[in-house]
Amino acid sequence: MGTVSDAGPVEHRVLVPPGVQGRLDALRPAGRYQDDEPVATIDGTQVALTSWWPVRKPRPYPHRLPSTAPLVTGQRVLDAVFPILKGGAASVPGGFGTGKTVLLQQIAKWCDADVIVYVGCGERGNELADVLAELAQLTDPRTGGRLADRTVTVANTSNMPIMAREASIYTGVTVAEYYRDMGYDTVVIADSTSRWAEALREFASRIGALPAEEGYPAGLASALAAFYERAGRVAGPGGREGSVTIVGAVSPPGGDLTEPVTAHTQRFVRTLWTLDRDLANARHYPAVSWSGSYSRDSGTVGSWYAGNGDPGWAARASRMVTMLAEADRLAALADLVGAAALPGPERVALLGGRLLREAFLQQNALSPNDAFCAPTKSAALADLVFDVVDRSGSSSRPAGHPATWRT
Repeated sequence: MGTVSDAGPVEHRVLVPPGVQGRLDALRPAGRYQDDEPVATIDGTQVALTSWWPVRKPRPYPHRLPSTAPLVTGQRVLDAVFPILKGGAASVPGGFGTGKTVLLQQIAKWCDADVIVYVGCGERGNELADVLAELAQLTDPRTGGRLADRTVTVANTSNMPIMAREASIYTGVTVAEYYRDMGYDTVVIADSTSRWAEALREFASRIGALPAEEGYPAGLASALAAFYERAGRVAGPGGREGSVTIVGAVSPPGGDLTEPVTAHTQRFVRTLWTLDRDLANARHYPAVSWSGSYSRDSGTVGSWYAGNGDPGWAARASRMVTMLAEADRLAALADLVGAAALPGPERVALLGGRLLREAFLQQNALSPNDAFCAPTKSAALADLVFDVVDRSGSSSRPAGHPATWRT
C-alpha cells in the first residue's frame, strides 16, 4: 500500500496483512504516523503500519517457486564446493573453537541477501554482547554504511526464560518471512539450534513429558523439520518474489556429531558444512571438512552457472572433491613410507591436494583482499591449481608413457 521513508537502506513496504482482502475504502495521505495508527481501511478492516503474526505459524503465500540461483557467500569452500541455494537450508555443526561464529559473521557480511536476521539463541551473555558490538562496527560492503542497518538481531541469552529461548528461532524466521513477502531475499542465521533444543528438553522435563534419546522430547525431529521447512523461495503478495534461506549452527556437546540434534538436523537440510577440529587446530579457516560436508544442490547450482557464463562450474567442483579425496588417501601412505618413495603420479596428487587446501580452501577473514572472493575469482584460482597439477604431471611422466594416470 505504500512505503516508509527513512527506514534504512532497505525500503520498508507496507503490506496488506494476511487474510485481509476486499475493496480499499480509504488510504491516508503521506505524512508521519504512529506504528499502531491506522493508515488504510480495506473492506471495513483498519490496517496499521504494525503487523501482528503468531511466530510458530508460517506466513501464507500464493505459491512456492523452485530455487535455482545460489546464495553467494564470498567464501570459496562454500561457493565453489558446497553451495547453498537462495531459499535453501544449511547446517553448520562444529565443536567449541572450530570457528562457527566467525564463519557465520562472514556469511552475514558478504552474502548477496537483502536482509540478515541473526538469532542468538541460548548463547552466553558476554559472547552475544561481543557479537552485537562487532555487528555494529562492521561496514556493509553493499551500501558503505553499517551492516547493522539491514540486520535484525533476536537476542536470547542462556539466562532468559525457557519460552523466550524456545520462541527465538521462530521469531527470527517470522521476521524473515515478513521481509520475504516484501520481495526481498533474506537469510536467517540461527546460533545455535542446540541451545534451542536444550530449551525444549528443559521445558519437556518440567511438564513431565516422556523423554526420548538423551532426554530430548520425542517431538524434537518434528520441531526441527517444521523450522527448516520454512525456508524457500515464494511468490509473495503482489507477485513479488522473495526467499528465506536458513543457516543453523549446531553445537554438539564434546563435538559428538552423532548426538540427536545433529543427527536429526542432517535429515532436513540439503547442505551440510561440518567444521573439523583438526583443521581448526592446524589454523585452517574456514575449518569446513571436505570429507564430512555435502551439498545436495550442486547439480542445480551447476546448471545455473552453466546458463550464467560459467559452464565449467560442475566439472571444477567435482575435480576438486576428487583431488582432495585422493590426497587424503595417499597422505596416510606417505606418512609410512615417505612422500619421496611414492611414484610420480602419487606425488603430483599430494601436491594438488596441498595446493587446494592452502591456496584455495583457506581464506583470511581479516584480509581486505581475501575476506570476500567473487565466483569469477574462485574459478580463476581453481583453474590455476589445475594448471599447476597438469603441468607437473606432464613434466614428471617418463618419455613415451601414456597420460592415463593424470588427475
